[in-house]
Amino acid sequence: MKTTNLPAKLPMLPGNVYADPTVTRYHKTQLLGVKDNTICEKNTSLKEPADMSILTSMRTGAPQALTGVPKRPAQQNDAIPRVPPKWLKHDRHVLNFKSYFLEPVVENPTENYRIRKCIIYFYLDDDTFHIIEPRVPNSGIPQGIFLKRAKLLKPDGSGDYDWPDLRLGMDLNVYNRVFRIMDCDDFTRSYYAD
Repeated sequence: MKTTNLPAKLPMLPGNVYADPTVTRYHKTQLLGVKDNTICEKNTSLKEPADMSILTSMRTGAPQALTGVPKRPAQQNDAIPRVPPKWLKHDRHVLNFKSYFLEPVVENPTENYRIRKCIIYFYLDDDTFHIIEPRVPNSGIPQGIFLKRAKLLKPDGSGDYDWPDLRLGMDLNVYNRVFRIMDCDDFTRSYYAD
């Protein structure tokens, strides 16, 4: 576009071009607009020729045989595993056993031992034990947590205890203290029945 009010003798180089005094609007055309609460591009002001065959091939995708690019494997949803992990499958599942152990008494000539009742919790999500003794007020015996939540090694060193190793009437050796398992709750019975 040639302006008529500019001298024709100056070359069209930066710094040698006069500003057109008739131009009063210096805006840039807005290409974005809002339609249905979504920002969209306005393509009405674009004057580019559109080749419909190229647009159609872009929408359908190029045939893989012609491009030489190997086909991608199908998308798999790996957010949910095929086999649920143990910690997810047994989340908040706890086996509850009632037990007791014999504590020798040396300072009293009338009794040889005391029976101390305990509760053994076995957490299925990580195979850990938690052993507590219910507190009896004014008993004069330190009671409470006997074993904080931890894995238990078998006395022969062949590995850690697991839920199939536990059963009613067995003697559980916990750091050279023997607990006799005598009862369990309903959830534990149903878990072993399945």
